[in-house]
Amino acid sequence: MLLLFKSSLMMRSLAVTIFIFLIPVCNIFGQAKEDAGTQAGDVSLRIKSIAFIRDTEYSSPVIEGYTLPGFFFHPELVYAPSSKFNISAGVHLLKYAGKEKFSQIKPVLSASLKVSEKSTLTIGTLNGSDRHRMFDPHFDSERLYTAYSEDGFQITSVNDHFFNDTWLSWENFIVKGDSTREIFTFGESFKYTSSPIADFIRVEVPLQIQFKHFGGQISNYPEQVETFFNMASGLRINFDLAQKRYGETGIEYLQFINNQLNGVSASGISHGYGSWVRFHYKYKALYLGAAYWKAHNFFAPNGNNIYGSVSDYQTNVVIPERKIISNFVYLTLLPESYVELFFGLDTYYDVRDKRLDYALTLHLNFDKLIRLATVKQ
Repeated sequence: MLLLFKSSLMMRSLAVTIFIFLIPVCNIFGQAKEDAGTQAGDVSLRIKSIAFIRDTEYSSPVIEGYTLPGFFFHPELVYAPSSKFNISAGVHLLKYAGKEKFSQIKPVLSASLKVSEKSTLTIGTLNGSDRHRMFDPHFDSERLYTAYSEDGFQITSVNDHFFNDTWLSWENFIVKGDSTREIFTFGESFKYTSSPIADFIRVEVPLQIQFKHFGGQISNYPEQVETFFNMASGLRINFDLAQKRYGETGIEYLQFINNQLNGVSASGISHGYGSWVRFHYKYKALYLGAAYWKAHNFFAPNGNNIYGSVSDYQTNVVIPERKIISNFVYLTLLPESYVELFFGLDTYYDVRDKRLDYALTLHLNFDKLIRLATVKQ
């Protein structure tokens, strides 16, 4: 009964949170302006595709090394009855090199409504995991390749100073009598960016919240109900170098907390925390970063396991204290507006084990909307 009560309380908390973020959207509903780039009656084909290879040379007790070579192909037919509304249908195909069959063949269907000039509501298939702009420790950037397609609902708002993404991704649906748990993620990603201060300083304030729930009252599963809570916030200061003639640099401090809302989890961890100090430098296509991660009993079910305390491949292995010095080198080339060539090198030095792990990433990202016809209204 206590678990059911806590699960019910969590659901009510989610409902209140969603309602809070819906209030400003509802207040501006009906004020949307026509988007000059979208015409009523357009029928288009959107093709999203990423060919990737990611090699992780890890020898950590919390995560093993592996290689991900493959691609996904995500074509959609898009119809826009008006400039404020469109519906799309297609398929998401994920295949790893060396496998004869596709690892994922998934139909996709979504409807999007512009509720204001800067805000959009989407129900059905969402706009890709990378669009949430979440931090790697509690939302693994590798999900761009392995879990790109999400299903649920999403409200996004973007302008010169604010980015906001509120979403619910339903990952496993159950019916009465099933032997598996329902699984869903509720997330909130918010960032405020200030106007330039003294013409060369900008301040960013992020806030990210995530609930991951494993449960379901109508199924028969042997595991306990588990609801994980993760939150991150902090401050970033960016400096333009000679009006960005020599690039942009910045420093950032982020604090992470995690909590298991149903008591102690199977790993024995009920709550933990982490802190991340990062330095950034960006010049044209080049990004350089350095960071120091310090954490105690940190766990995020959707996060990059290399930052966590719980082993994802060894039973009952928990490393409570983590200290990692990391460096990042990214090169992003945009030969066309719809094509991105990306190369990345991530290094992780484990202070406790005196061990260096690293990951190499190469991908070619294609995303283009092709207008096929216009249906007369």
